[in-house]
Amino acid sequence: MEELEILKIGFVEAFLVIFTAIAAFMLIILIGQILFMIHKADKDLSNTDLFLDKAVLERTWIYISVAGAGFALNILIKFMIWLSIAGDLLKTYYFAEITQVVFLIAFIMAVYNKMQIIKSQIYAEEGTKIWRRLIKNG
Repeated sequence: MEELEILKIGFVEAFLVIFTAIAAFMLIILIGQILFMIHKADKDLSNTDLFLDKAVLERTWIYISVAGAGFALNILIKFMIWLSIAGDLLKTYYFAEITQVVFLIAFIMAVYNKMQIIKSQIYAEEGTKIWRRLIKNG
């Protein structure tokens, strides 16, 4: 009989697997909330209305840019490891995994920022509707 080999992974590998799973779950929840809020919102709500604030637009683009750079670096580092150009050094210091974590954090922040923008726009619209009803009935 062959003995079952126990899977042995280090702390960093375990952390990355757990972090990636949690980040993926967070992205699914946030995107689901965005889709629900957009469905709940008035049809007059457009993307141009969501990006009227310049600071919010800049913050969103920073998050998207960092996520894109993290993704591109991750691919480049994995390619260098595959070609064995400083592959041992890159594997030793977990550069590919670090760029993956940077990508996930930045992408989560971009999605969260988008959700906050939509939420504030929806609440502003609901507040306007309440004031109109009060003025009309008052």
